[in-house]
Amino acid sequence: MSETGHADATATDIEARAAVPLLLAPPFFMLVCITLCGTFPLHVFIPALPSAAHDLGASTSSIGATITLYVIGLSIGQLVYGPLSDRYGRRPVLLAGLVLFTLASLGAAIAPTLEALEFARVAQAFGGCSGLVLGRAIARDVSGAITLIRRLASLSIAMAAATAIAPVIGALLVEHLGWRAIFFALSAVNATVLLCVWFTVPETRAVSGHHTLARYLAGYARLLRSPAFVSHTLGGASAGTGIYAFLSASPFILESHFGLSGAAFGCAYGVLVVGLACGQTTAKRIAGKVPARTALISSSLIMAAAAASLVVAYAAHEWTVVTVMAPMIVMFYATGLSSPFAISGALDVDASVVGAAAGLYGSLQMGYGAFCTAAAGFWPDNPAVSMIATLALSSAIAWLSFKSAPRPLSAK
Repeated sequence: MSETGHADATATDIEARAAVPLLLAPPFFMLVCITLCGTFPLHVFIPALPSAAHDLGASTSSIGATITLYVIGLSIGQLVYGPLSDRYGRRPVLLAGLVLFTLASLGAAIAPTLEALEFARVAQAFGGCSGLVLGRAIARDVSGAITLIRRLASLSIAMAAATAIAPVIGALLVEHLGWRAIFFALSAVNATVLLCVWFTVPETRAVSGHHTLARYLAGYARLLRSPAFVSHTLGGASAGTGIYAFLSASPFILESHFGLSGAAFGCAYGVLVVGLACGQTTAKRIAGKVPARTALISSSLIMAAAAASLVVAYAAHEWTVVTVMAPMIVMFYATGLSSPFAISGALDVDASVVGAAAGLYGSLQMGYGAFCTAAAGFWPDNPAVSMIATLALSSAIAWLSFKSAPRPLSAK
């Protein structure tokens, strides 16, 4: 398979490359459910941090480690599930991950100490990230390139919506039932998802039991040597998680500096999610009509324009809620536009290691997001400067990466 031939091929040729008959495609709603298993638990627990800290006698910084450890678990776990699913098949690996997630959620619900909660959160991340990896891999198995972009865009919209409502759900559960109710609810919901997966999600990949550890490592090395994979992954990571710099600095900028209330701060986040969803919707509409490489380069230029606007506003001392939020809405739109095309390009490099590609892409994306989160604090006395610099750097990396992506064969 060509590394880049998917971008400008005709719709008929592209759809003919679906790995399995569409008759075997699982319900798309199930792909949404299993994908959310990875990220939803991250955001739903945030409102419960103060309550859990008080109950367990932990400090604010100590209870915050449950979030950090979860992100680390997501990053590392994705490297494991991808190759395992290439060897043993998607279905058994997914079921095993969901079982671990269900049991770990129950363990977190009854955790008597902070240490027990931290251990349960790591196990929960390792279980939940199976859905994050395999939701994308299964979508690739049953889709041609155009359909894949549209499905990935729909998955991204669902994740964006879940990110917006998860803290609200978490806050309501904490207020009425206590913080442990969050994990009881996650365990119960995921048990239901596990049961539905058992009956509705078939195997979508032929098992390759001959894979060994050496083959896993060789597969990762082959992906990292692929210009198409590296350009799509590096560009996708910088475009997709560069915005973490804003998410990290936003409480200090919007609340501490501008004095926004908690409600106004929540509304600001809601508007950003709308921008993200609009970008993902645009990606769905233009898939198959606009070359993927063109869409990716355009999205990086939109990001760069938004970052430049922030630079100008700050330099001109016109630093207001409007001059911050307007460019960030545009930035989130560009993120939503680029993500489905970048993921599709990375997964379409080598059909023999789709699972490994999905895991490596997700792991590197999370790693870059962690870097951007940390980078926002490089200048603690003025987080706005750190945020702007990180966003500008991310947009530049995205442009260079997408620009260097190999051109499709049909365009040469």
